[in-house]
Amino acid sequence: MTILDKLYDRWNDHDIEGVLAYFRDDLVYTDKTINTTFRGRDELAQFMAGTFVSIPDLRFELLHTIETDTDCAGEALMIGTFEKDLGPIKATGKAFTIKYGLVGRIVDGKVSELNDYWNFAEFLGDDQ
Repeated sequence: MTILDKLYDRWNDHDIEGVLAYFRDDLVYTDKTINTTFRGRDELAQFMAGTFVSIPDLRFELLHTIETDTDCAGEALMIGTFEKDLGPIKATGKAFTIKYGLVGRIVDGKVSELNDYWNFAEFLGDDQ
């Protein structure tokens, strides 16, 4: 089981502290799709808490993960229902299942940097 498998098990439980336990204190998490970077545990925790309100059934199904001493990567399905606005992004009320990619760096056994990639049009239900 890779660090991403463990981290996303906690994410699926909506266990913010459990997720943060797999990150370094000086973490940098970038959501490349919405061009937003979260620095440090507090910023990531606030983002996660807001996401769990907007998408209360959010979960990730990891399809593939790989890990070395210094790097991690994975492919997943991001699954949920976009029920409430997420910052400036207006809720659609629609269920979604979209491909989700992850690439990160590991330092001293914890994630120091994580970048995610996903399709915004699919998230909004505009992928026709």
